[in-house]
Amino acid sequence: MKIKAPTHLMLSAAAAVALLAGIGCGDSSTSPGDSDTITAVFRDGASPLPTYTGTRDAVIKNGPGYAAQSGNYGTRDVDTLGIIDIDGSLYEQRMLVKFDLTSITDCGTLASAVLTINVTPADTNHTIWLDAYGVTVPATYPKSWIEGFLNTGVTWLTVDGDFDWTTAGGDLLDLMVSREVRADTVVTFELDAVVVGSWIKTPWINHGILLRPRTAGEAAFLYAYMRESATAALRPELYIKYIKGG
Repeated sequence: MKIKAPTHLMLSAAAAVALLAGIGCGDSSTSPGDSDTITAVFRDGASPLPTYTGTRDAVIKNGPGYAAQSGNYGTRDVDTLGIIDIDGSLYEQRMLVKFDLTSITDCGTLASAVLTINVTPADTNHTIWLDAYGVTVPATYPKSWIEGFLNTGVTWLTVDGDFDWTTAGGDLLDLMVSREVRADTVVTFELDAVVVGSWIKTPWINHGILLRPRTAGEAAFLYAYMRESATAALRPELYIKYIKGG
């Protein structure tokens, strides 16, 4: 299933500047008849302004061996997402992604939130199911997971290269949505609007989304484009529609 945000709903340059200035959603000065529905698109190097760099993403891998589980893959422009077969054993590779939404202030109600990931199928003869979960971190960890730099940062085993997840592979909240992927090059996830809305109202609980492949007893994977992609249009995107507060 492919969902693309209508181009006429995207922020104008002026609206984007207003959004990043901390007004818009919290602006109560609209006159009667003005629309209270606002849309915003978040994508590194593109929107809401070309200077936006608020995306963080990384793939975490459960093997083979400790070297893969403890490796950080937060600076790659494209990486493998799914179930891979190495020497007859299956290993899972998950993707973490989050967006800085603090430019939106005082929102009333979030109407919808759509995450878009651009991919290249590894084998169009195989179907892969991807489940999108909200992410949390251990209660004693004071911040969010760290994307990584120079081979340090989030891994299958740790939040930041040092502090362990409560459960290896990431601490998950409720399942939001599942998507079946085969020959798709664009995968969209309708996220839980209540959860995403809570990230806007309480930014420090925003730990993003984890995409988890659902195993079917065989290898099935794709190549996901990350925020480091040289082509801005291929980077992860979060499209939000909300009703502004007053």
